[in-house]
Amino acid sequence: MTDIEYFWRRWSWPAEDRLRWIFFTLMIGLAAQIILSYSLWWQPNGVLPYLPIIATSGAWLENSSLFLFPVFLLLIFLNLCFSQKNIFLKLLLITGLLLVFGNIHRLQVWFYFYGLLLFLFLWKKRISNEWLIMTMRGVVTGTYIWSGLHKFNSYFQTDIFPWLMEPLGLSSFSWLAYGAGGVEVLIGIGLLFRPVRNLAVWASVAFHLVILGLLGPFGHQWNMVVWPWNLVMPFLVIFLFFGIKKLNLRNRITRLLSFPAGLLVLFLVWILPGFNYLGITPEQLSFKMYAGSQPEMVLFFGETDRNLFDPHPTIHGALPPETMPRYRVVLDDVAFAEWGTPLFTTPTTARKMLPQFCQKMKRPHEGGILYLVEEEFERIPCE
Repeated sequence: MTDIEYFWRRWSWPAEDRLRWIFFTLMIGLAAQIILSYSLWWQPNGVLPYLPIIATSGAWLENSSLFLFPVFLLLIFLNLCFSQKNIFLKLLLITGLLLVFGNIHRLQVWFYFYGLLLFLFLWKKRISNEWLIMTMRGVVTGTYIWSGLHKFNSYFQTDIFPWLMEPLGLSSFSWLAYGAGGVEVLIGIGLLFRPVRNLAVWASVAFHLVILGLLGPFGHQWNMVVWPWNLVMPFLVIFLFFGIKKLNLRNRITRLLSFPAGLLVLFLVWILPGFNYLGITPEQLSFKMYAGSQPEMVLFFGETDRNLFDPHPTIHGALPPETMPRYRVVLDDVAFAEWGTPLFTTPTTARKMLPQFCQKMKRPHEGGILYLVEEEFERIPCE
């Protein structure tokens, strides 16, 4: 047996083995990213308040994370040790939902992605392994395609891409930005077709290694929480696609009609993100990552409350002293400083967060939020 034949046979694993490694990879990635952003999951200890999905006057939702977060980590460990026990996976998903219920900002794109794939494992004993793997392939390819499509905007070209390329000295080559988005789209499409499938697999590995290098310790040293994501994704691609000869998409899609849970997940991945262009689907549920076109919330306040965000610096001096608002801070910057993650930014969350800030101000009539969407903004005052 030649080395090539051995290598190919080694990666021609049965579906059961592939699923075992996929489950293990998801659990390790989830644990790593949860731990790196532990301050988001543990308890508020900074300027940013928690934001429950449903407003409540009780403090139990905030304090519940003191119990739920350790339980969540324990359940990850139990799932790693007893991957065949569905009860531990069910408890993990329920605990994750409770954590998100207590703070909508925990619904990060990577947490959502892990949740969708792990949800599919609940049906492992009810459907064939091939159906399960086929649905997971749809989740991964859809994620690549939408992530790439969202980067086709002028903000990614002028802001995000030049900044990303600084470690390589290519920040002036902004015209390459659309190529970056195109690579993601082509990876997603290429994984579906046999002639270029293995090439797309290795392109995925190279793509994420480059991103990890740019964001990692040898690059910007930025957003450490997503570093594990750029290791998890290529491993998932290898386990799901490498060495696969035929996907039989037509037959498999028809048979998926008898797998409602799978169809629901594929709808969330392939259809729902499209409504983001209409301002309906939030960024995190649209797989919009580093696109540059995400909305921002800028809190503004007056001279009296200038120390409101200590030790986080406020932006001032860019406008004349008599211009309002005099003091401003980008809330996503504060979120990265305190939690290591961005906020769950929608007009609804902006309006729900504002009273929590206004009640801390000595002169709330001078404060409010500027909700920025590309070139337009909405001014939401405290009063």
